[in-house]
Amino acid sequence: MASVADYDVRAAFSAIEEELIASMMRNLANHRAQETAEGIQWSQWQVEQLAALERYKKRNRKRFGGIFSGINARIERAIAVQHAAGQAGQELSILQAAKTGAKIDRAAKQAALEGSFHDINDRKFNALLRATTQDMEKAEHAILRRANDAYRKVIFNAQVYANTGAGTYEKAVDMATRDFLRSGIQCVVYKDGSRHSLADYADMALRTASKRAYLQGEGEQRQAWGISTVIVNKRGGACPKCARFCGKVFIDDVWSGGKAEDGDYPLLSSAIQMGLYHPRCKDAHSTFFPGVTEVDQPWTPAELEQLERTEQRQQRQQHAQRQAERYDRLAQYSLDEENRERYANLADKWKLTGQRQSGKIGDTDGYTTLEDVAPFDFNDGAAVRKVRNDFAEQHKFSPIEHGLVLSPNGKKYSLKGWEASVNTDLAGADALEGAIVMHNHPTTPEIGFYDSFSRQDFVSAVKAKTAMEIVVSGECQQAFLTPQDISPEDAEALYNQARYAVMERAFQTDKPVEYQQLEVMRELNRMGVLKFFEL
Repeated sequence: MASVADYDVRAAFSAIEEELIASMMRNLANHRAQETAEGIQWSQWQVEQLAALERYKKRNRKRFGGIFSGINARIERAIAVQHAAGQAGQELSILQAAKTGAKIDRAAKQAALEGSFHDINDRKFNALLRATTQDMEKAEHAILRRANDAYRKVIFNAQVYANTGAGTYEKAVDMATRDFLRSGIQCVVYKDGSRHSLADYADMALRTASKRAYLQGEGEQRQAWGISTVIVNKRGGACPKCARFCGKVFIDDVWSGGKAEDGDYPLLSSAIQMGLYHPRCKDAHSTFFPGVTEVDQPWTPAELEQLERTEQRQQRQQHAQRQAERYDRLAQYSLDEENRERYANLADKWKLTGQRQSGKIGDTDGYTTLEDVAPFDFNDGAAVRKVRNDFAEQHKFSPIEHGLVLSPNGKKYSLKGWEASVNTDLAGADALEGAIVMHNHPTTPEIGFYDSFSRQDFVSAVKAKTAMEIVVSGECQQAFLTPQDISPEDAEALYNQARYAVMERAFQTDKPVEYQQLEVMRELNRMGVLKFFEL
């Protein structure tokens, strides 16, 4: 598939968000209240800020109305480019395949040219454009409303914080703007109540619409030539969620007008229902010509494991990047000098973590050391609770992963990993069987919860036959009882099944999943695979 057109919609909307934030923060700095012997004159400051808010609203409506229209026009052109690319690329592919012996129906092509085929497909494409544009317009209006609401909230919260003893004007304003600056202008609200920035939403919307336009263009050409069979391509850097579909042939009943009677293959719609082409999916299919197209070999278990590790590393890298951006924004706009320095240091730490995850510096495979082995009474409930609580308190905001194994063999094992993992297997198989195993996910007080158990956490627990697994992330603790009646292979398959179910729901609603691992654990609990607890 051709790449999304060269228009960077994320950058365009990020620049708008940055301008809205910068304008607001300039007003807060420029209208600083004068201090008197009685303290800060907050009432006068509020009057000035509310007047500035009205000017802010009028300016934004005037300034961004035309900008939004221009962006939307660019988005429409980008989608149209993808649709045309899909048509042209597929036409060429079919004609080239015919030269190598593929059977094509030239009569079907002629009938398509003479009938209402193109009118019908034009209406489908125009409907896609209208839906995308309307959604973007709603989100664009929402960012201006959200910015206004955030500004008004800051005005009143600053006084509240000052009255509660925040200290200086700078500290009071920093407290009032902290959450807002950390999250940005999250103006798009999904059905589950979660909020997302316009840049994130627009990026996902453009990618989704562009991919659908491209696939629609391809499908139109297949349908015109009387072809409906497709094969999911095997590619480097494949999505592990969709890897099981690679090399499989389907009848495309979604874009190419295929029907079940077209051949002895499953329908493409059934694969989509099982998770193929989830939001932000980069996988694709191509035309399958029986007897001509070479079928790729399925991914081996080792290759799938590597795909999973690569995806997890990318997710951690993206998370670190988002945190670095948040702290950079806090450091840029905080009025208090101490706060600026603290946020800048946190931004640098997250940038370093991202570089490690990307493999640019350091050992990306990491390492684990077994730090301590001590006697422990596994049957002493009070002692177990104390050790668990002490571990959670000590490592809830640790920058690296740590592990704790409380074993029925009468010993306690303490382990130290790195930013991405900790290998509790170093405690040994005998120590792990029937044990309570804990580890933490690195985070900060500002970030709070990171995410729940990974696929590797679940599969490793089943393989080791532990009794209970506990993960600590900020102030949150989560646990599951390890199922004893399934194999590691079954555990992996069940985890993937749960993840596909989670991603299918996301695909149906075009809604990204903020905490994917948490949703997967909840799904496993609903499936009856394990008992999952959010402590």
